[in-house]
Amino acid sequence: MCRVLIVDDEPIAVESVVYMIKKNFDNIDIVGTSRSGKDAIEKSYNLHPDIIIMDINMPGINGLDDMKQIRMFNQNVYFIVITAFDYFDYAVESVALGVEEYLLKPVKEAKFIETLKKVMDQISTKKINLKKNLEQQERLEMIIPILETGFMNSLCMYGDNTKELQNYCDLFGYNKSSGYVMAIEFGQKQSKKIENKIGAGVQGEKMYEEYKKIIRSYCTCIVGPIMLNQIIVYVFDDSMEENFEQKSKSVRLAKNIMDRASKLYPDIFIGIGGFHTSIREAKKSYQEALYALRILSASEEDENNQYQILHIDDNLEKVEYTESDYEHQIEDEIFSKVAEGDEGAIQISFKQLYTRMCADNKMNFTAVKNRMIGMIIGFGKRWGDILGDYYELLSDIINAYDEDNLYQICKGHISQILHKITFSRQNKVNSIIEKANQYIEDHYKEEISLEDVAKEVNLSSYYFSRFYKEETGINFTDKLSNVRIEKAKELLKDKNLSIKDVCFMVGYMEPNYFSKIFKKVTGYTASDYKRLYG
Repeated sequence: MCRVLIVDDEPIAVESVVYMIKKNFDNIDIVGTSRSGKDAIEKSYNLHPDIIIMDINMPGINGLDDMKQIRMFNQNVYFIVITAFDYFDYAVESVALGVEEYLLKPVKEAKFIETLKKVMDQISTKKINLKKNLEQQERLEMIIPILETGFMNSLCMYGDNTKELQNYCDLFGYNKSSGYVMAIEFGQKQSKKIENKIGAGVQGEKMYEEYKKIIRSYCTCIVGPIMLNQIIVYVFDDSMEENFEQKSKSVRLAKNIMDRASKLYPDIFIGIGGFHTSIREAKKSYQEALYALRILSASEEDENNQYQILHIDDNLEKVEYTESDYEHQIEDEIFSKVAEGDEGAIQISFKQLYTRMCADNKMNFTAVKNRMIGMIIGFGKRWGDILGDYYELLSDIINAYDEDNLYQICKGHISQILHKITFSRQNKVNSIIEKANQYIEDHYKEEISLEDVAKEVNLSSYYFSRFYKEETGINFTDKLSNVRIEKAKELLKDKNLSIKDVCFMVGYMEPNYFSKIFKKVTGYTASDYKRLYG
């Protein structure tokens, strides 16, 4: 049924329209009549008519003003104007208000019926199109999760699926496919690693839809299905920011997601892969995110339980990836554990992997040799600048005469490689700390922040804060205060400088705050120190 409201201050005009409608239409419901503009607005608001048959010249609010106000709360209503005034200005303004037809009194029944049928056909077509759109949207809502799962399968499976990934992006309407991968894991952290993954996965499955809503509220992304206890997210990002800013932004995004999601389940860990401008490099970002997550989930928690996010660029070892079956196992069980520095655990993993290879009926001794050569080349690709010339080792592997001899050769060299990597990592750590300290020394007079120093050493501030505390035993704020106070102690010995002068010279803007920090660090007030040593 089509709902009609009739508005005219002349009773005979209203009766005439009512008569023509009832005579010719059985699918129209006359929901009301009105004789004034004010009453028409109220009835339009309460009755929600599909069509309003409107006179223009009425007492109080005229028909044109009526239509303007009705349009404010009902954009979809259709107007038919029936008026005795053949004014050009009225007609022009009616057209501007979206009036379907402008009829002059006395209106002929045939013309009125024709107009009403035309408007009803428009309403019917609009409703049919709306229904189709809703049905299509409903089908699309059903298809999108399937497409997202297909995208994630293409992303996570081995092989070159670049074309498939690009096709999925086109289907989703993402013209620019640049971005990065975020791997989210649920677990309970005990014994320096994530445990009870199955239990965490069951809990995560229950809250999956909530997690998806949280993630999508912060970014444009594709959220994969929960797999055991992990959710893989591809974040689309077409910004052209520099590496540090882009990395910082991705870490902030992870922090926002974790802050909200951890209210549903507390032990959440997030690994972030590198940003790439092309979807063809998405697989690398995926592997990097998993690698960062493995390092993160195997690391010790800090006392505040905050070390739950790691960007791959905050990892101090460079990592590359391969894709064949045993190479994947080497990646998973050997290379990914190097960052932990636990030689015992790596040697156990290597022995187990080597035993599986030797027990594999599809692999002869030569095939096992080739895998060991691939492993050493993998070490070289990742840490070649640290290992130096490893070709002599390859020669030893080629000349190995049995499985045990080959095992001992590889075991010994893995030990040497780990010692070199550990030594190199410590040198890199020392270099970063030295660079950070030098920046503080050079800029202590300025209003420097943790973010400034983190940018100088190309680490995210979230990671740098913990890293600096772990490696030096002191947090950044205390370090900056110590440097400033040591400089202040020297300056206070100058009798020509006041305490206020010294305060400003070492980077403090508030003398009272400076005095408070000075006493906290030295045990003396600034005035006592100046009196004793100045």
